[in-house]
Amino acid sequence: MRAAKIFQSLDSDSLGSKQPGELTAYLGHIVSPTGPESYSDFRCGAMLVDAAGTIAGIGPWSQLRQKYRSVRRIVDFGKRLLIPGLVDMHLHLPQITQIGRSGQSLLGWLEEYIFPAEARFLDSAHALRVATWFFDELVRNGTTTACVFTTIHAEASEIAFRVAASRGNRVIMGKVMMDANAPESLSEDSSLALHQSEELCRRWHGHDGGRLLYAFTPRFALTSSSNLLSGTGSLWSKFPGTYLHTHLAENQEEVLLVKRQFPGSRSYTDVYQSHGLLARNSIFAHSIHLDQHDLTCLAETKSALAHCPSSNFFLKSGAFPYEQVKQVGVSCGLGSDVAAGPGLCLFGVMKDAAYMQADLWISPAELLYLGTLAGARALNLDQKVGSLLPGKEADFLVINPGRKSCIQADILDRTTDEILSSLVYLGDDRLVEATYVRGRAVYQVDEGHVESQRQRKAGAADMPPAVYPTAAGLK
Repeated sequence: MRAAKIFQSLDSDSLGSKQPGELTAYLGHIVSPTGPESYSDFRCGAMLVDAAGTIAGIGPWSQLRQKYRSVRRIVDFGKRLLIPGLVDMHLHLPQITQIGRSGQSLLGWLEEYIFPAEARFLDSAHALRVATWFFDELVRNGTTTACVFTTIHAEASEIAFRVAASRGNRVIMGKVMMDANAPESLSEDSSLALHQSEELCRRWHGHDGGRLLYAFTPRFALTSSSNLLSGTGSLWSKFPGTYLHTHLAENQEEVLLVKRQFPGSRSYTDVYQSHGLLARNSIFAHSIHLDQHDLTCLAETKSALAHCPSSNFFLKSGAFPYEQVKQVGVSCGLGSDVAAGPGLCLFGVMKDAAYMQADLWISPAELLYLGTLAGARALNLDQKVGSLLPGKEADFLVINPGRKSCIQADILDRTTDEILSSLVYLGDDRLVEATYVRGRAVYQVDEGHVESQRQRKAGAADMPPAVYPTAAGLK
């Protein structure tokens, strides 16, 4: 099925908002998902962004340039693709140091590699080094919104928030809590864990106009006592707008152990529901081994799922029930789940999402939707991010497929469906030339690193963007 294309000019007047005083026009081939099989498509498009980083208008440049006389600056990206920033619904900051560590199963992999790596975050200097690396890599890979696990360490979690705040990332993040079945170095008193989480929430939730948000984060049922889970539910209810972020039914062995630990619960999902953890703004990573009753319960409570196909493939955890999830109406998006997911770039996760469904074809347009607008909708942030529309914040990427050698030189002259196919099946961090959050560039490629690419494949897409003021801006 070919994705529908929507050719219409969208501007702030249609939303009843006022035209901003000073605007920057970003020119390029603008593609933005509007649904699973549809996207807006402006080949010679323009996105007008005001000084606050809000999109004021979007559509064909030939139309917008006549309507908006307050454009002060134009950034012309030529044929390059401008798409919404990617939304990663689940990943682990401390695990970036363990990417590519082979493990035969989830629980053994955690014990051999992950828990020792997380224990090192007691060292604040180590926590700062890794957090800086992590948040820089996120934007290098095109992720503008990320739902992040830290560790049990309050100081390391504080450092992570400070780094994200200074770097310009948009994150939903929280201190991990574990008080059962964990190594001594990572086990904590439940009362202290909840107290420290509340303090972090009070300091950081809503920071910078909502760019940083808090998620209460019990690791998973297996490392949680009933007291910790019920305490988390009570604490979460005190802070409207915050999130609950944990794992659910990732691995068959894990599911059996949870059943033994909570024998009074009907299922793994019921463990969380009985402790008040299923509701709007709850995020459950993986969610593979679920029955129809579980899925219905998740849909009715407006809970959201983070589908992590690369991780599930790597640890052989199972296949996410994507068709059933869609049919029941549970919101879901994509998660890289670093480090079980072996890469931060969601283009690779999109590809794996298609590969993991043996009997189901998912179009490139739908895969892009899952990595952008679907994730934003699942997080209840689609009024701000996930697509490029007037009134939303200008989180977007500049994509140049010409930076990767195996993509044909004229791909940007092909149909948009062909471009998106190359993006999701061949894309990686090399394609990301710039990452913007609220209209501010938080990452731009080092041009010196791509000189050899330009020598190999000269063309319009390889030229640097033209930046120049308008006549109005010279007054």
